[in-house]
Amino acid sequence: MPRATTHRIAVVTVATGAPIVLSPDMTTTQALDVIVRSAGEHIRRHSELLGAGLDPEALHQVRIGVRRARVALSLLRRPLGDGEKLAWVSTEIRDLAVPLGRARDLDVAVRDHADGLSPDPRTLLLERQSAAHAEVLEVLASDRWKDLRTHVDGLLRHLHDEVPHDPPVLESAPDALDRRLRRVLRRGADLPTASRAQRHSVRKEARKLRYGIQFFGSLYAVPPESAQAPGSAPHELAQRVARLQDTLGELGDLETSHHLLELVDAAPDEVDKEPLVGRASLVVADLGSREPFWQRGRVTAP
Repeated sequence: MPRATTHRIAVVTVATGAPIVLSPDMTTTQALDVIVRSAGEHIRRHSELLGAGLDPEALHQVRIGVRRARVALSLLRRPLGDGEKLAWVSTEIRDLAVPLGRARDLDVAVRDHADGLSPDPRTLLLERQSAAHAEVLEVLASDRWKDLRTHVDGLLRHLHDEVPHDPPVLESAPDALDRRLRRVLRRGADLPTASRAQRHSVRKEARKLRYGIQFFGSLYAVPPESAQAPGSAPHELAQRVARLQDTLGELGDLETSHHLLELVDAAPDEVDKEPLVGRASLVVADLGSREPFWQRGRVTAP
């Protein structure tokens, strides 16, 4: 059986997209416009790179852009009345992004395990990876993907006139951040006894909280541009949340790769998960012991 191959190119990427700088006098729809268009530009840039060559990092960055757009819609749908158009766009983005997740899971499994596999399982795993990448490229070239971009642009242009209420972002942002922080603390309160699905839920809420901090941090930092700077309150809190997300992500990758290796008749090594769960529990406890910056008001940059 011939060995499947993946062609790669060198890609220069930005880990989380361009910094978001919002003005305190913005409405919620204006803030959503800035955030989603930034995510859209991130998706566009890395989609082009991905189309030029099957590079796993470019694919990962497209997925990050998609997630940032979905998180922005999730955080701000409620204060805008949770309308049907917002819900439809969020669902359409989610559905179109499913192949990205499958491909990313296989990229991680190949990266971490392929070199240690015997020839037949390794070939099967690489073939699965190649097929998943082909599916992603098919989605990105589809009319449905292009139509989504048009729908999102139209939604953002006319959203202010269509929502029943467009509150100041300074009202929407702290409520959105409070909700996500409460969910992280509540769902992460007992990670050692949590199921895989429950831990994954904590990971998703941590991602939303971290992105929310990055989206809204400039509203609280003085000057606004300093929100992303090391040492600033938004940056430091985002880093702590990132540690929780990364730790649970590492745990999730181990479990997903275990399943993918079983599908190609490979025997995955057993891994002690307790240290990762313990590390994540400590981060949750730390988050619960601190007053978040948005509850203190604007903060001065160091």
